[in-house]
Amino acid sequence: MMMGPKNKIKRLISAFIVLPIAVTQINAQIGIGVPNPSNPVEIKTDAGNVIINNSGRIGVMTANPKVALDLRGGTNNGTIAIGNTTKTASQAGAGALRYVNSPAIGVKGYLEFSDGTNWVSFFPKGKPRIIVMASKTTQDTYLFESATPSEIGPKSGIVQRRSSYLTNWTEKLDSDSGVPTSNFNPATGEFVAPRDGVYFATFTFALQSSQVNTGSNNQTEAIWEVRNSAGTITQRVKTNNGYSSDTGGSPNAVPVGSACTVSVYLNKGDKLRPFTWITVAFDGTISQFDVSGGGVYNALTIVEQ
Repeated sequence: MMMGPKNKIKRLISAFIVLPIAVTQINAQIGIGVPNPSNPVEIKTDAGNVIINNSGRIGVMTANPKVALDLRGGTNNGTIAIGNTTKTASQAGAGALRYVNSPAIGVKGYLEFSDGTNWVSFFPKGKPRIIVMASKTTQDTYLFESATPSEIGPKSGIVQRRSSYLTNWTEKLDSDSGVPTSNFNPATGEFVAPRDGVYFATFTFALQSSQVNTGSNNQTEAIWEVRNSAGTITQRVKTNNGYSSDTGGSPNAVPVGSACTVSVYLNKGDKLRPFTWITVAFDGTISQFDVSGGGVYNALTIVEQ
């Protein structure tokens, strides 16, 4: 279709009108609440001016920003807030920051930066540490392995030649990076790992002085048991203390006991629990804990490495 002379003239006039306007907008300085801005963009607020200078730097209440975003306006209002993201470190790119609002590590939240491959954490109190400390001042145990099913259940003291959990501890500390937690259950003596990692654990127990069985194979065993979140036993680590026959033969009673120390890798949700197996008296008889001194001989400590 042929364009008429009048249409050509109209298009040329429109082009000449638009061009000066566009150029004027590119070169103009924008001031909002600022009559004569000295920067490409200036915005007046009640707290002070926000600018974008000729170098593309943003200054919030500062007239001479030194970096891409400068909040150092000499007031107490220079805080910056950062949110979280579901992007991977690679997707976010190296140098990205995010705030992780997670109380799972014992603090209310922490910052992470992307190195381009992984999110790297800044912990406000150093590397998170689980710490549990407890002592035992009761005779309470739970017999859980026996050839006689009717024996299974709570006991007062340790039944010979039976496996018994140590229960009803007195909790001294259960914390994550200094913040109280409930990873340890003092009633059952069970610790549940809140996250994957290596945990150092030790516990000791002592029995009241008595005559050790005059038979053979006299021993006390302190055992750490690990179960996964489904309740399946995955590890058992023990220390065995042996005693010769007639140890502490009447009238010479002796104190006996044991201790077990381990470093174990636990997955989140794994359960760590101490128990004992002893044979220092006749089968089926019961030995009592030495709870003198506030249970100083019966202690438990768990520390995240």
